[in-house]
Amino acid sequence: MKTVKSGRPSFLLAVFVSLTPLLACSPKVKPEAGGLYLAAVEAYVGKNYSEALLLAGQALNRNPGFIQAAFLRGKALFFSDRLGEAQKEFERLASRRPQYTEARIWNIRCLILLGSYDEARRLLEAEIAFNSEDWQTYYLYALLSEKTDDYEQRLYMNRRAEAALTAAAKVFLDQALIFSVLGLPGRTAEYLEKAKTLAGDNASLAEMEEAFYSFINTQEEKL
Repeated sequence: MKTVKSGRPSFLLAVFVSLTPLLACSPKVKPEAGGLYLAAVEAYVGKNYSEALLLAGQALNRNPGFIQAAFLRGKALFFSDRLGEAQKEFERLASRRPQYTEARIWNIRCLILLGSYDEARRLLEAEIAFNSEDWQTYYLYALLSEKTDDYEQRLYMNRRAEAALTAAAKVFLDQALIFSVLGLPGRTAEYLEKAKTLAGDNASLAEMEEAFYSFINTQEEKL
């Protein structure tokens, strides 16, 4: 049985890799606003949503165009059971940045939970027309179908979500390879497990996994 040694990943590297492209989306982020945003992220991860909301708001006061801080504020509102306010936040973001997929997805999630089923369905149909490989879209459509007692459509949408997730497993496997090259065994094991969970019995993924371990063994022989 193949195993990958686990270990404590480099937290700073993980934060840098994950936040750098996000911060790049908001031009001219002031250092003070960036620091407040990172503190808000830490509070959010720790489920201290009131603190995250406060810090994200302060970051936006210093940098009104900081879209990631606005998105985080929306999520903090969502988990504070302030759905109406969260929906308006995500709707504004999606309007300002139509290409911001996560803002659109969270807006639809809020609409479903608020009972705005017709508007949610309209937006979901638009998502599927232009973004047909995102499992989140099908999952939300399945949630909408549950709310409207349409179990046939719910099953169909869950199956489409499952198909999209199987394809996404290859991405997790590639991530595992990257983390292995970076010398982060803990993250490597984590992403391998994610790939296996999503792929199930997918044969093509099993072949990719074999290639992954072959690559790892080759690299170890060179050391």
